[in-house]
Amino acid sequence: MRALQAKAVGTWLVAATALAGCVTYHGVPEEVRFVSSDGAELAGTLVFPARAARPVPAVILLHGAEAATRSFVYRMHANIFLDREMAVLLYDKRGAGESGGDHDSATFARLVEDALAAVRLLRDREDVDAAGIGLIGASQSGWLTPEIAERAGAIAFVVNKAGPCASWRETVAWEVYNEIVDEGVDAGSAREQAAVYERLWAYYVSPTPEQRLALSATLREWAQREDSRLPATLEIPDPDEVRDMGYDPGPYLERATTPSLYVYGAEDVNVPTASCVQRLTRLRADGRPVSVHVFEGAGHELGGVGLTGYRFVDGYEQLLGRFARAHVPAGQR
Repeated sequence: MRALQAKAVGTWLVAATALAGCVTYHGVPEEVRFVSSDGAELAGTLVFPARAARPVPAVILLHGAEAATRSFVYRMHANIFLDREMAVLLYDKRGAGESGGDHDSATFARLVEDALAAVRLLRDREDVDAAGIGLIGASQSGWLTPEIAERAGAIAFVVNKAGPCASWRETVAWEVYNEIVDEGVDAGSAREQAAVYERLWAYYVSPTPEQRLALSATLREWAQREDSRLPATLEIPDPDEVRDMGYDPGPYLERATTPSLYVYGAEDVNVPTASCVQRLTRLRADGRPVSVHVFEGAGHELGGVGLTGYRFVDGYEQLLGRFARAHVPAGQR
């Protein structure tokens, strides 16, 4: 299972193909290439605002779980910051578009390395203000931005669109729960099955003979029920997937010093908005520089395709733009 992938991506990928060519950059694009730590070459576009004096602050757009390219939603995000006189680096995710590497086997650790390579690219350029580099996470990459910011050091700010601040297991259990309910299963049964999935994932990460026996018995019991959406037996997943199952951004958030904004939809079926808000509120009370905003009535995408094309929810662009401008170096505001 690839977290935050099937539903969250499928809702707009068809439209992305048709609309990609309809969104032009509000700036001057330059094609760039940079190399990650494993030697994979990543292809991107660095776009500068047309009238701003250089060096300028810049943001790096990171990806959802899909094999993302520089498609229309990413271009629309780029324009939020270009309109506010910030440069934008967006790139094809490894194994997608013109980028090298393999997408299907890319672990979170590898995606973090790719993002760090993007940071290095911007810091090596004289036309980018190295003190004004921000990260924009989207869904899956929102797990990773706290680690990227800590390891890169001196990141000006982070914005996460529907970025999970809970562990992989907690987040994907919420996603699985909603998928099971969507198939017509009673909410109580779906909740129990999501809890069993959490036990399965914990076992895959740190297996013990005792857990194996207990889980095997549990799966046999569920196999007798018509509403079961659990596997009948223990199915050991791909090792790369197991590595991600243990991921938790919590330790990085507990140490965070980078101003960060998390933006959610109240009706998100892929990320547990309520528990993320609770966690972020606690972190803020403990002195971490995190903020959170929830758009009522919105889902995971915080936008959608309507009669006039794709639109973000009302206020989304302004919220992101204000936060970014407020956290670039004072001389650039």
